[in-house]
Amino acid sequence: MSLIISVIQKGSIIVDTNFLEEQVPAPHNNLFGFESCRKTLWGNDLISELGCELIYSLKNTNIFAFDEGIEKLESEFLILLDNLNTIELHTDYDKEFIEFRVRNALEMIKVNKLLNTKTRVLV
Repeated sequence: MSLIISVIQKGSIIVDTNFLEEQVPAPHNNLFGFESCRKTLWGNDLISELGCELIYSLKNTNIFAFDEGIEKLESEFLILLDNLNTIELHTDYDKEFIEFRVRNALEMIKVNKLLNTKTRVLV
Protein backbone atom coordinates (compact mmCIF):
# COMPACT_ATOMS: atom_id res chain seq x y z
CA MET A 1 0.00 0.00 0.00
CA SER A 2 1.17 3.56 -0.72
CA LEU A 3 0.90 6.82 1.15
CA ILE A 4 -0.57 9.53 -1.05
CA ILE A 5 -1.13 13.26 -0.88
CA SER A 6 -4.61 14.41 -1.82
CA VAL A 7 -6.53 17.62 -2.01
CA ILE A 8 -9.99 17.06 -0.61
CA GLN A 9 -13.09 19.20 -0.44
CA LYS A 10 -13.75 21.26 2.67
CA GLY A 11 -17.26 22.30 3.57
CA SER A 12 -20.19 22.43 1.20
CA ILE A 13 -18.50 24.09 -1.79
CA ILE A 14 -18.10 21.63 -4.66
CA VAL A 15 -14.50 21.48 -5.88
CA ASP A 16 -13.14 19.19 -8.59
CA THR A 17 -10.28 17.76 -6.53
CA ASN A 18 -9.22 15.48 -9.39
CA PHE A 19 -8.65 18.60 -11.48
CA LEU A 20 -6.55 20.11 -8.70
CA GLU A 21 -4.42 16.99 -8.38
CA GLU A 22 -3.89 16.94 -12.15
CA GLN A 23 -2.28 20.40 -11.90
CA VAL A 24 0.80 19.01 -10.16
CA PRO A 25 3.58 19.33 -12.74
CA ALA A 26 5.53 16.29 -13.91
CA PRO A 27 7.60 14.55 -12.77
CA HIS A 28 5.82 15.07 -9.46
CA ASN A 29 2.70 13.23 -8.43
CA ASN A 30 0.63 12.39 -5.37
CA LEU A 31 2.89 9.65 -4.00
CA PHE A 32 4.35 10.11 -0.53
CA GLY A 33 5.98 6.74 0.01
CA PHE A 34 4.99 3.31 1.17
CA GLU A 35 2.77 2.49 4.12
CA SER A 36 5.91 1.39 5.97
CA CYS A 37 7.27 4.95 5.63
CA ARG A 38 4.80 6.03 8.32
CA LYS A 39 7.09 4.58 11.00
CA THR A 40 10.45 4.14 9.31
CA LEU A 41 10.74 7.56 7.66
CA TRP A 42 8.09 10.14 8.59
CA GLY A 43 7.66 8.61 12.05
CA ASN A 44 11.39 8.46 12.75
CA ASP A 45 12.28 10.26 15.99
CA LEU A 46 14.61 12.57 14.04
CA ILE A 47 11.60 14.05 12.21
CA SER A 48 10.12 15.03 15.58
CA GLU A 49 13.47 16.40 16.75
CA LEU A 50 13.56 18.62 13.66
CA GLY A 51 10.27 20.15 14.83
CA CYS A 52 8.05 18.52 12.20
CA GLU A 53 5.08 17.64 14.43
CA LEU A 54 2.49 17.23 11.68
CA ILE A 55 4.70 15.04 9.51
CA TYR A 56 5.81 13.00 12.51
CA SER A 57 2.13 12.36 13.34
CA LEU A 58 1.94 10.21 10.20
CA LYS A 59 3.45 7.53 12.41
CA ASN A 60 -0.01 6.97 13.87
CA THR A 61 -2.58 8.78 11.73
CA ASN A 62 -3.28 10.68 8.50
CA ILE A 63 -2.73 14.42 8.29
CA PHE A 64 -5.71 16.61 7.47
CA ALA A 65 -4.37 20.14 6.97
CA PHE A 66 -6.46 23.18 6.16
CA ASP A 67 -6.24 26.93 6.60
CA GLU A 68 -3.18 27.74 8.76
CA GLY A 69 -2.40 24.02 9.02
CA ILE A 70 -1.41 24.01 5.35
CA GLU A 71 1.12 26.77 6.06
CA LYS A 72 2.52 24.79 9.00
CA LEU A 73 2.72 21.63 6.91
CA GLU A 74 4.52 23.51 4.14
CA SER A 75 7.06 24.92 6.60
CA GLU A 76 7.71 21.41 7.94
CA PHE A 77 8.37 20.10 4.43
CA LEU A 78 10.84 22.94 3.90
CA ILE A 79 12.61 21.90 7.12
CA LEU A 80 12.91 18.39 5.70
CA LEU A 81 14.43 19.74 2.48
CA ASP A 82 17.03 21.59 4.53
CA ASN A 83 17.92 18.39 6.39
CA LEU A 84 17.93 15.71 3.68
CA ASN A 85 21.48 14.56 4.37
CA THR A 86 20.81 14.15 8.08
CA ILE A 87 17.55 12.30 7.46
CA GLU A 88 19.31 9.97 5.02
CA LEU A 89 21.89 9.14 7.70
CA HIS A 90 19.19 8.29 10.28
CA THR A 91 16.87 6.24 8.06
CA ASP A 92 17.08 3.48 5.48
CA TYR A 93 16.02 5.86 2.69
CA ASP A 94 18.28 7.65 0.26
CA LYS A 95 18.22 11.39 -0.18
CA GLU A 96 16.60 11.22 -3.63
CA PHE A 97 13.70 9.08 -2.37
CA ILE A 98 13.00 11.49 0.49
CA GLU A 99 13.41 14.63 -1.58
CA PHE A 100 11.09 13.45 -4.36
CA ARG A 101 8.28 12.68 -1.90
CA VAL A 102 8.73 15.98 -0.06
CA ARG A 103 8.63 17.87 -3.36
CA ASN A 104 5.47 15.95 -4.33
CA ALA A 105 3.83 17.29 -1.19
CA LEU A 106 5.10 20.82 -1.77
CA GLU A 107 3.79 20.80 -5.32
CA MET A 108 0.36 19.68 -4.11
CA ILE A 109 0.36 22.47 -1.53
CA LYS A 110 1.41 24.97 -4.18
CA VAL A 111 -1.48 23.97 -6.43
CA ASN A 112 -3.88 24.23 -3.52
CA LYS A 113 -2.61 27.72 -2.66
CA LEU A 114 -2.53 29.01 -6.24
CA LEU A 115 -6.10 28.05 -6.87
CA ASN A 116 -7.13 29.45 -3.47
CA THR A 117 -9.84 26.86 -3.01
CA LYS A 118 -11.86 25.73 -0.05
CA THR A 119 -9.95 22.50 0.16
CA ARG A 120 -7.57 20.84 2.51
CA VAL A 121 -4.51 18.70 2.04
CA LEU A 122 -4.59 15.07 3.14
CA VAL A 123 -1.40 13.10 3.60
